[in-house]
Order: sequence, then C-alpha cells, then structure tokens
Amino acid sequence: MDRWDDMVLVGVITRPHGLCGEVAVQPETDFPEIRFAVGAVVFAWQDGVMVRLEIDRSRGHSGRPLIGFVGRHAIENVEGLSRSELRVPESALAPLPEGEYYWYQYIGAPVQTETGEPVGLVVRVEPNGGGGMLVVDRGGSEEVQIPLVPALCPVLRPDLIVVRPPEGLLDLNTPVSTRRENRHRDHLSRHGAGRPAARSPGPGGGAGTD
Repeated sequence: MDRWDDMVLVGVITRPHGLCGEVAVQPETDFPEIRFAVGAVVFAWQDGVMVRLEIDRSRGHSGRPLIGFVGRHAIENVEGLSRSELRVPESALAPLPEGEYYWYQYIGAPVQTETGEPVGLVVRVEPNGGGGMLVVDRGGSEEVQIPLVPALCPVLRPDLIVVRPPEGLLDLNTPVSTRRENRHRDHLSRHGAGRPAARSPGPGGGAGTD
C-alpha cells in the first residue's frame, strides 16, 4: 500500500450530513466527477490508522459533493472523519497530454528568472482562487509566492520553471515558519511547455553560448 505522504490530496471531509452516513466534501481536485463517483476508492486517516473507503453514494448539494461509504450507513460511522483529508495513490491519476502537469509534479523544481537568476526551489503549490500559487523556498529563512499563470511563468515544467516577476514581487518574502504542510494536490496546469528560457548573458555581457 502507498505511503500516506506519497498520496495525492483530492478533498477534505467538512462534516457529516444527515443521519445515514453521508459526508460533505470540499474538493481539492480538478476531477470531482471522477474522484467522488460511486465505486471510487479514497483513503483517509482515522484514529491513527489509514483507512480505505469505497464510495457507494454520491450526489451534489450546494455545489459540493455529498458521498457515503460502503459499510458506513449511520452518522456514528463517519463522525470520526470530520476534517479528514481524502487522498488517492499517485497511480490512480490519469495520464495527461504532453505539456500538462499535476501541481504536485512542480515540487522540487528549480525556479529562475528569464535572465537566469536563481530564485529557489518549489516547496509546494497552494490553491489561490481559480488558480494556483507556487511557493518557492529562497534558501535560509524566507520563501516567496508566485501566481501560477502563463504571464508570470512562461516556462513551466517539472524540471525547470522560468518566471517573469513584476518589479518587487520577489521582495515580498514570507518567513518559512509560516509554512503549511506540503500536500500533493490533484490539480493540473495546462501551460506546461511554455517557450525556451532566455539565455543568460555571457561573462562579457553579451549573449551566452549554447
């Protein structure tokens, strides 16, 4: 079985709903219709143990999924799952077309500016409204947040991210002590390939060579 820390976050149970074992879920995925379909399997952490949960009921309510699990048909069976994360193994993720990546694949990627100046390493990607936010460790005690949008990230790949930050963005650092837990998330980015990074100036100030 996969390790909990290696699994991908797809949702968070917010609370039980009704008396028949249903729970309301805050999705953390671009594919809620797949992740919370009848027959889908998710994993949660309950009472210090990772538990396997097979979904046997699924419907929408107030814009969020309401789901139930096999063998848990009373509120007493799900009360201990409130605020629990729901995760799936990485192997459960669908392959993506070329140039598209899941957010978690950017974790550990080096980040540099278009002139080749190192910025740091991606430590996590957080939701930010309708998009994502790269959180980059600048080394030492600070990190910087960069919106995950094509205008600011012209090259976006798991092995390299090139950014075009507006003036002052890289100076808006946050102390590392405020970091939240790193989670793999089931969101994807559709502008992965980008264009080639600009070459760094050579030692004499001219264009660098290949």
